[in-house]
Amino acid sequence: MKPGPRILVVDDDPGVLKALRGLLSDEGFTPIEARSTADATRVLDAPEGLPSMMLLDLRMPGETGLEFLARLPRPLPVPVVVLSGEASPSEAAQALKLGATDFVEKPPSPERLVTALRNAMALGALQEERERLLDALARPGHLVGESPAMNTLRQLIARVGPSDAAVLITGETGTGKERVSRALHLASGRKGRLVAVNCAAIPSTLLESELFGHEKGAFSGAVTRRAGRIEQAHGGTLLLDEIGDMPLELQAKLLRVLETREVERLGGSVPVPVDARILAATHQELARAVKEGRFRQDLFFRLNVMPLHIPPLRERPDDLLPLARAFAAEFAGPEVPLVLAPGAEIALRAYAWPGNVRELRNVIERLNLLRAGGPMTLGPEAVSSPLAPARTPSPKLGDKSYREHVEDFERELIRAALAEGESIAGAARLLQVDRGNLYRRIKALGLPVS
Repeated sequence: MKPGPRILVVDDDPGVLKALRGLLSDEGFTPIEARSTADATRVLDAPEGLPSMMLLDLRMPGETGLEFLARLPRPLPVPVVVLSGEASPSEAAQALKLGATDFVEKPPSPERLVTALRNAMALGALQEERERLLDALARPGHLVGESPAMNTLRQLIARVGPSDAAVLITGETGTGKERVSRALHLASGRKGRLVAVNCAAIPSTLLESELFGHEKGAFSGAVTRRAGRIEQAHGGTLLLDEIGDMPLELQAKLLRVLETREVERLGGSVPVPVDARILAATHQELARAVKEGRFRQDLFFRLNVMPLHIPPLRERPDDLLPLARAFAAEFAGPEVPLVLAPGAEIALRAYAWPGNVRELRNVIERLNLLRAGGPMTLGPEAVSSPLAPARTPSPKLGDKSYREHVEDFERELIRAALAEGESIAGAARLLQVDRGNLYRRIKALGLPVS
């Protein structure tokens, strides 16, 4: 008889282990027992592979279940259901925040526990399928486009991917830098994950902890040890997106990690070895940032071992139709054809596409939303009308100074970003600035902060 899904049960109570062993076996599962988080770590690292999921007690001597959950890589290697009879509501909430799928109180009823386990396994299967589809789409052969630039890019990825060399991916916003980084990771053959960090989206005060991790008690709110994104990329690939926005003091610390292949958590004193392939991406000209003193020259040389540039969409018009058809299949399904109305291809090629591939994707998604059954029809109005840049009237100088005119323009820009982003954090992402700095400018310009 084929053994059922393996369930790792982490609990220090022999009576609980015995009861769960009988219940899980009766339900067709194969229980694996661990009486401490150290035993659980050995099971997760064992050569026979990961179990299907984990049932984790929160209250144990030594390292608690909550601390163990906090130091596991993200996303969690297996679905986790936490089990405890003494946990406070805040501990239960913290466990769910750290990625646990469900929380079951002791003593659990068999029906409640089995339902939680099966739901967690179903959720894990969906996540695996999502990752599989993302990986398939990001393979070098799935970088959509027929232009000479895309053919060259695919060839470079095939040659550079299997190495451990650092790669600096450059290109305008929306050109597909993250897709290229995923293709490089897949071509590398590394067994670990691709871990991405957007250096522009995370406030500078939090970025250091996000990258390097922290020990328990390192700062106010650090209630557990947490592995940073660099550690989470061990055995895989680390993508430092928008690296040009990283503060100078963190650039120095990152350079040390790249040179020593070790990371030191905040509040820690013991270096942790890290084996991660480094990719960096930016829409900025880092060479100019080096000259202006905004980016360290030694870090630039360390990252720029193999530069990969993605041309903007306006420079590769041969990719427009293949991309449009790929997005149509993504949104409407492969059975729904994309039909070009007269003049549509001319409009596609004539438009400058300032938002690049991301903007084209939005056009196709909008067409799908407005489609009333049948094929998806792309007409010239879909390109020219909604996306044509509005004419800006000539400014009337009047009696205002240069600074007053600049501040008026800045107010309008920030208002538009707040309306589109729906929050200060969303506006900061759109404008690609630090959220704290944007908040200070909003107050200085007298804009409402609500």
